[in-house]
Amino acid sequence: MKNYLTYPTKVMRITQTYLGTTSHYPHTTGSPKDYPIDEACTDAGREWFHCPCDEMKLIRIYGKGNGGTNTIWLQSTKKVDFADSTRDYFTIQITHPDDSDLERLSVGQNFARGERICREGSDGANGNHLHLSGGKGTITGNGWVLNSNGKWVLSTTNGAEKPEKLFFIDKSFTRIEDSKGLVFKELPKSNQDGKAKNQNTSLTGTYKVTKATVLNVRKGPGTEYPYLKFNELSKNAQEQVLMLLGVKANGYVKGTVFTVSETKNGWGKTPSGWVSLEYCEKV
Repeated sequence: MKNYLTYPTKVMRITQTYLGTTSHYPHTTGSPKDYPIDEACTDAGREWFHCPCDEMKLIRIYGKGNGGTNTIWLQSTKKVDFADSTRDYFTIQITHPDDSDLERLSVGQNFARGERICREGSDGANGNHLHLSGGKGTITGNGWVLNSNGKWVLSTTNGAEKPEKLFFIDKSFTRIEDSKGLVFKELPKSNQDGKAKNQNTSLTGTYKVTKATVLNVRKGPGTEYPYLKFNELSKNAQEQVLMLLGVKANGYVKGTVFTVSETKNGWGKTPSGWVSLEYCEKV
């Protein structure tokens, strides 16, 4: 099965590309080079970067506090299918998330397709956005290198690449408001058709708790199984609970987003355990 790399935000509003004479110009014209874009999503708020392939692992965290401009590196756990018809591992460097997001992340953490990873931030920047640089292959060294123009650029085994050669656009997930002239390829129609066809037959995918203040997460698909306490939830779930509720809770709270990999009799298997899908909606 294809592991398509899809654009990672629900709204594309690129405010700066690698073209022209902007602050990204030295990244693109130096040696080595990368091809960064600034993604600001809908407005000046803080929207999410979502995992763009089947699974990615957090490789490195830099900054936090006054240690430098906040940056993280993620790498796919298996090869992905790029928009330019090549196939390789994928590595991305994400700059400017705020400390509040870095504090919820840890090296070695894995994310499934569509899962929220970090939000737009303004650490080292004038306004909320994410500076994104993607490349083919796995991370080399500590993930970046100083180029001949004095800019830190992404460092991978097979080099940085232009974003439109990496990402497909899944129109069922991403709305394009401004691509700043970059032309992205749509996800293959056959794949979109397959997704639409399976929506009524497959219950796996990404869900959100919408009909419960706190939803029990159980060790099996049924109320006869014991529920999990807060410290037994996945790290990502714990972070969402604290962010949404402000205190610890023994289960997924309203608004928690999670992936379901298997279903049984109305129950869904999540990274933490099993939940009743009756209290959730697919997103």
